Amino acid sequence: MAELGRADTVGVDELPRQETAGGQRVREQGVGGGLWSLAGALMLLLDESNLILAANPALCGAVGFAEGDLIGRDAAELVVPREVADFRHELRTTSRSGVPCAYEHGLRTRTDGERRAVAWSMSRTSESPVIVGCIGVDVTAARNDAERLRERALTDELTGLPNRAGLRDHLALMAGSGASVVFCDLNGFKAVNDIHGHDIGDAVLVQVARRLRRTVRGEDFVARLGGDEFVIVAPPDPNSNFDMLARRILRATDQPMILPGPFVATVGMSIGMAVLEPGTDPTTALTLADHDMYQMKSRRTTKATSAVANES
Repeated sequence: MAELGRADTVGVDELPRQETAGGQRVREQGVGGGLWSLAGALMLLLDESNLILAANPALCGAVGFAEGDLIGRDAAELVVPREVADFRHELRTTSRSGVPCAYEHGLRTRTDGERRAVAWSMSRTSESPVIVGCIGVDVTAARNDAERLRERALTDELTGLPNRAGLRDHLALMAGSGASVVFCDLNGFKAVNDIHGHDIGDAVLVQVARRLRRTVRGEDFVARLGGDEFVIVAPPDPNSNFDMLARRILRATDQPMILPGPFVATVGMSIGMAVLEPGTDPTTALTLADHDMYQMKSRRTTKATSAVANES
């Protein structure tokens, strides 16, 4: 957390009086004493200019500053920079209207890179002088858990690629962008599963996923739709086209794969493409790419997937 700047609107001589008045009012309203000192919640008292009058030990510990270093500073400096304007607006609204409100903001700390999410409850505790009380609860763990669950919901467990839900979200973001939707389907994959078992089949899918990721550009998006189907979403590029991408994909997947067993497998692939034109529904584009892929399957012979035991 960067060093906080003391607000210019408050003179140094005024700070002790504000701190004393604020602290006394807190205690008068029953928020002080043991509750103020021992509570795990983050507590702040602010004046009508959003300057800090008092901060409890829990908040001081969270941000890494002593209370004396915080008093007289702008409370908005405690939240992450991109949320400062919203935080000021919320405090100003509470201060003027007297209507309690609740918001969530990222808390700035002295530890670089540390991000803590805090759910704040704000209420005006006094009209003359105006004092706003803020109570914050650290919800970082809950938010992290939610993010992990979201990641799991959008990720294919076998390959680590985005799954169908992740692809759907990405297509929605790319709608109308002119990006290419490339539908990839392995040939003869069912025979691998039937003859050599699902473990070998899974190993083929994992290697295909790795090869696709290595083959595409950094800005391209690779997902596993399900089974032996993969989809690539490639943003428009004047220096590249579908034929170039298709050749790269086919070269990558045509190379033999060394699998557990040991087995050597060679995979064939069919590819189809559609464009996310303005006005084109992403689901429609995916269906068109799928149909284009099946046309390729019907008009040309691709190398069927096979797996043989490695004698060496």
